[in-house]
Amino acid sequence: MKQNKNKISVFFAAACLLTALFNACTDVEPEIYSDILIDEYYKTPEQFSSLIADAYSQLAGEYGYVYREGYWSMQEYTSDEVVVPTRGTDWFDNGVPQAMHKHTWEENTRDVNNGWSFAYGGVGKCNNILDLIVTLKGADESLYDDATIKGIAETKVLRAFYHLLAMDLYGNVAISESSTENVRQSSRKEVFEWIEKEILENIDRLAPYIRYGSVTKPVAHTILAKLYLNAAVYSGTPRWQDAADRCDSIIMGNYGYGLNDDYFAAFKKENTNNKEIIFPVVFDAVKAEGNMFHLITLHYAQQDIYGFTEQPWNGPCTPKSFYDKYADNDLRKEQWFTGPILKDGDTVRYSNSTLINVPAIIVPEVTTIEDPTAANTFEGARFVKFEIEPGIGHHANSDFPIYRYADILLMKAEALMRLNGGTATQTAVDLVNEVRKRTGLEDYTTTTLTLPELLNERGRELAWEGHRRQDQIRFGTFNTGSWEFKEAEANTNRSIFPIPQWVLDGNPGVYTQNNWK
Repeated sequence: MKQNKNKISVFFAAACLLTALFNACTDVEPEIYSDILIDEYYKTPEQFSSLIADAYSQLAGEYGYVYREGYWSMQEYTSDEVVVPTRGTDWFDNGVPQAMHKHTWEENTRDVNNGWSFAYGGVGKCNNILDLIVTLKGADESLYDDATIKGIAETKVLRAFYHLLAMDLYGNVAISESSTENVRQSSRKEVFEWIEKEILENIDRLAPYIRYGSVTKPVAHTILAKLYLNAAVYSGTPRWQDAADRCDSIIMGNYGYGLNDDYFAAFKKENTNNKEIIFPVVFDAVKAEGNMFHLITLHYAQQDIYGFTEQPWNGPCTPKSFYDKYADNDLRKEQWFTGPILKDGDTVRYSNSTLINVPAIIVPEVTTIEDPTAANTFEGARFVKFEIEPGIGHHANSDFPIYRYADILLMKAEALMRLNGGTATQTAVDLVNEVRKRTGLEDYTTTTLTLPELLNERGRELAWEGHRRQDQIRFGTFNTGSWEFKEAEANTNRSIFPIPQWVLDGNPGVYTQNNWK
């Protein structure tokens, strides 16, 4: 096991033990701690890490950030880079994956429900921690020690991050600053302004260095960069210069971030503390579960190839139109598996109720989103960006980068182009080429780097990392664009999701439903 991840797991165990009054923890073996008064315990950053770990734990787990039926699916199934064909009866799921891809979701669609629970579950855990700090330390903040002040700042910025996820998905949502306050809906612009204020008020209290898996100052800069990059969508007012400035805070901040020479280095099973990862979901196959990309995308026949203890599910893949955005000599194209499934140099044979003893060959074409005969079993390029670990079961070890340094360079390039009327400056070109130089492709010029091409390049670089829906909305292709099994839409209301019906029912008179149809 990875040392850092064990440390995080121990912190999480401590958090569960000490904060059971507000959150139940499962599958964590209790540890023995010395007899120490709880009000004397939280006096160092390390001790506060054990408390705050419960709020970070929301990101991992099967229902976390990369959940195939929640936040991640809302960002990816709805975009042009993921499709989930029904193969026989597999992956029909009452039509949910199809509804997400076709933009026909409803107020009670499963993934729409789960996305809200995930985001506000994180908000709630942050509020519980802040409430507990007041209980332990008192309400007079002037008496707080430095460790307490830093712990509060970290929790508040993490809470702002969870609010950003909710606001990005649902628009007009609630700002929740306490576990006991009455719920009140705010406009998207108001939530935007609150997130900005919350981070700006706390950023200088954060640790000014990298603490892997934690919200420190560079992570806060990155959250602000994302907020400002999408400001025109969220608030109606562009903030391109602010986005560029926050990217500069990372680029020139001497934090130690940088690009790997190998594109795939950030996605290895041992990618903890990788210099390109700014803010990850910390995963561990045993102690911090939730990375299941190998399971959801690989074909059933690939179980024996890798010696998995569980059979893959043969689900999400990428549409051919997205796969074709990669030139054949783009090294990043290797994040997609197509071709014969080989064992000992021979193509594996496969049978189902329709196909009898046929060669198992994955093809990039997805001809149908629903085939009751499962004859489409081999259709769609499979996602293999994260290192495939032979012999694993349900979960993998690779940490998932929510934010990484390549995105910082691409965000700054976009901001500079927007400030220049959509035309690339030489600085913007240099930034994108810095990312592109490890791909084996020729450089862009100020003529060849257009905004549509930048969207394509962001897709190629950041595929399946949870940014695509947001990018397509910002570039204007989410609703009006068409791709396999999704038609162009006349309105733009599908840029936000409906507030789940159970949220409306549970808070009568509080929420006005979004205009999402």
